[in-house]
Amino acid sequence: MSLRTTLKPLDRRHAAVLAIDFQDEYRTGAAWPVAGYEEILRNARRLLEAARAAAIPVLHVQAWSAEDSPYTRLMAENTPPAARSGIAGSGGAAICPEVAPFPGEYVAHKTFPSGFRGTGLAAELQGRKIQELIALGVWTEACLRETVFDALYQGHRTWLVKDACGSGTQAMHRAGMLDLANRLYGGGVLSTANALRWLTGEPAEGWRFTRPVEFAYERETLDAMYEAL
Repeated sequence: MSLRTTLKPLDRRHAAVLAIDFQDEYRTGAAWPVAGYEEILRNARRLLEAARAAAIPVLHVQAWSAEDSPYTRLMAENTPPAARSGIAGSGGAAICPEVAPFPGEYVAHKTFPSGFRGTGLAAELQGRKIQELIALGVWTEACLRETVFDALYQGHRTWLVKDACGSGTQAMHRAGMLDLANRLYGGGVLSTANALRWLTGEPAEGWRFTRPVEFAYERETLDAMYEAL
């Protein structure tokens, strides 16, 4: 079963790639390991390189909470120091070198799950007249989800690259991706291979949103529905 269709050529004049929370604390053995993170980073790096080569803007989101912020204080009530994430200036919060911002690329330092809340990201995208947003990052059901929904609220057609996103387990990621797809008005889901073709102006295939809640998944059907994207 495949639900993919041929996509119209990407309007690269009004497109951008958004890399969300690719930070060192999500590596294997770190505080918040993401399943398959090294492969996700490899895919993300290829996408960022392709976007830059095509003169498509690359923007970044980075979790960056102050030690004395309300969120961090609340997290500290039940979380030991070594397991706290996104602390401004910490080694774990650093963006991974594989996908580090190039000089001049915009970085939104966020203190909430969404990269739009309390940052200049919305104004940056508006100033660039961005209509199509290609999103990749972690964690699928948390910061990626919140950022993508806020992108939709801002009117950006948002496309997820499913194998350049991830979460703590494959099941968490897959369920989170289907949950997003169910509300991904105007956008869709691509693989890295097809996203690379799309960024470079070649024909590409992907799943495109046509109706809400297309994926009423059960445990037994989750994997097949995810693979169909």
